[in-house]
Amino acid sequence: MVTRSKRPPPDEAALRIVAAEGEGQKTEFKVKASGLAREMVAFANASGGSIFIGIADDGTIPGVEDSNRLRSEIQAAANACDPRVLIRILPRSPCLEVLVPEGTNKPYRCSEGFFLRIGPNSQQLTRDEILAFAIKGGRVRFDEQFLPDCDPGKDLDKGTLDAFRRQRNLPRGARSADVLVSLGVAQYQVRRPLLTRAAVVFFGREPQRFIPEAYVTCARYADATRSSVLDRLDAKGNLLGQYEAAIAFLQRNLPTRYRIETAGPRREALAIPDAALREALLNALTHRDYFADTEHIFIHVHPDRVEFTNPGGLPPGLTLQDLGTRAVPRNRLIADLFYRMGYVERLGSGIHRMRQAMAEAELPPPVFQPTDDAFRVTFHTSWEALGLPAQESAVVEWLSRRASGTVTELATHLKVSSDTARRLLTHLMSRGVVESSGKGRATIYTWKGGAW
Repeated sequence: MVTRSKRPPPDEAALRIVAAEGEGQKTEFKVKASGLAREMVAFANASGGSIFIGIADDGTIPGVEDSNRLRSEIQAAANACDPRVLIRILPRSPCLEVLVPEGTNKPYRCSEGFFLRIGPNSQQLTRDEILAFAIKGGRVRFDEQFLPDCDPGKDLDKGTLDAFRRQRNLPRGARSADVLVSLGVAQYQVRRPLLTRAAVVFFGREPQRFIPEAYVTCARYADATRSSVLDRLDAKGNLLGQYEAAIAFLQRNLPTRYRIETAGPRREALAIPDAALREALLNALTHRDYFADTEHIFIHVHPDRVEFTNPGGLPPGLTLQDLGTRAVPRNRLIADLFYRMGYVERLGSGIHRMRQAMAEAELPPPVFQPTDDAFRVTFHTSWEALGLPAQESAVVEWLSRRASGTVTELATHLKVSSDTARRLLTHLMSRGVVESSGKGRATIYTWKGGAW
């Protein structure tokens, strides 16, 4: 007679797999409910994880009794964290799983300090690590910090302040300090106005005395590499001065192109639309990471493209897919000052205007490339410069000048066979540049102006 072994319950079978895998980035074992708070904040500060109560470090499963008292103890540990960690307690007989999602209000701490889950361990953060963590999470903002060593009487630029007054139709007799306080970029302390970094970089006479890397370097190169520099400028001063100097550099270093308007004279314009360049520069000045004190903004002008690179990736809470649909300013006060001065129509609309300006000029859409510590915007002077073969470039240029087109119309325009025209359109559709509607000979092809 064969005796069949009893199959373990589903929860126990799953726990055996968890225990066999051991502790890791997402799992922590506890024999009993002790030291839970540090593990909770560590997971909340990272990408979340699970604490299994009733599993030992060596993978054995002594289990634990699921009781109201134990659950209250677990919940009390979560409530004692600052801010409170949200958890879920799940029965995993004979254990309990405490599910800790990634926190939305980082950084979290417990009575023992700040912890972060790194591999199978919860490591305590140093002072500098806590500060960097808070900055990355948007809890500490550069432009809202005060500069106590700044003297409003000596370090502010009167011309910039007067321009602001005129733009906002403020009374001539309004004191500069009162204006800055009303804007939220200064504060009276013992009758002396204390300036924020936003006030210094926007209205300062020489902000680089306090924030050395707060400037823009512009360079024009002879070819696609950066080996031969034809012109260079370090645009310093306050943000408005940097903006005007950098735009002037681009205007004198970019070639012009000509467009023939329907039934009208030819029109001269920069190789890259002025509107797109201005929006990219405003975006860099407004959203760069000013805490990156060893880097500044770069504008690289090549014969076939212009690249804007600024320190800092996307602000916390924003993804590449969100660009143009959501506004998450890294420096809220600086963004507000540019808005009040009329340099931007509304906050968060710059990405859309860049794309629109390039589409209207029948040029490729801007390419956005965020990394962890930088953000790059690239404008190409032609479709061929973006990497399209000559024939495909001609197709896109033709479609960008009209609402839509058919295979027959394209074949006639390019003076090629219908099969060749269809092949070109099919390849561009696979790259997401062209879309179609309809069927058979009635198929209509349209350029997706914002896609790439």
